[in-house]
Amino acid sequence: MFTPGAVTAISQLFENALIEHGRSNPQEEVEVERVAMMDEGTGHLVVLNISSYLFRIVAVFEFGTDEASCAHMARLTRSAAPRLEGQALHDACSELVNMICGAVNRNLCTGFRHVGMSTPFVLERNCRDYLSGINPDGIVSFTATVNRDMQFGLTLCFCADRTAQVDFVLPRVMEVVADAGELELF
Repeated sequence: MFTPGAVTAISQLFENALIEHGRSNPQEEVEVERVAMMDEGTGHLVVLNISSYLFRIVAVFEFGTDEASCAHMARLTRSAAPRLEGQALHDACSELVNMICGAVNRNLCTGFRHVGMSTPFVLERNCRDYLSGINPDGIVSFTATVNRDMQFGLTLCFCADRTAQVDFVLPRVMEVVADAGELELF
């Protein structure tokens, strides 16, 4: 079972990674908010598992095929095309999922040994109706909005070994303090 603190800490890692990797340039604004699952619409799911021998986190990303989404993914991948579609869009979404989950996976390795990730895979959007079938301990959903224009969703399913209690705290970040123009000699 995941402790409430672990769910909160891991959710925060995902929020940070969504903001860090969801923008195509530093000037873009990414807002992340917790929501119920996204509304039905057109698009597809990209799923990736992060797991160890104690737990599995199923990360289900929901991407639309609207003009804003296709154009954003083209900018994000530095494509010469003004918008992506078909397999190029699936590949770009999968790469974004890989980057976001990779950042989370690296941070999880500070608290757990032997944490690994699956390869992202694409599913039809209606497959999210079956998430309860994996019997998760908890579900957390987010919507990431880029420049108030493009949105994509993320649903996290937390599944733990029934005999384990999974706890996790955010890794401490070392602050680097630099005084401008001063040289210190030892």
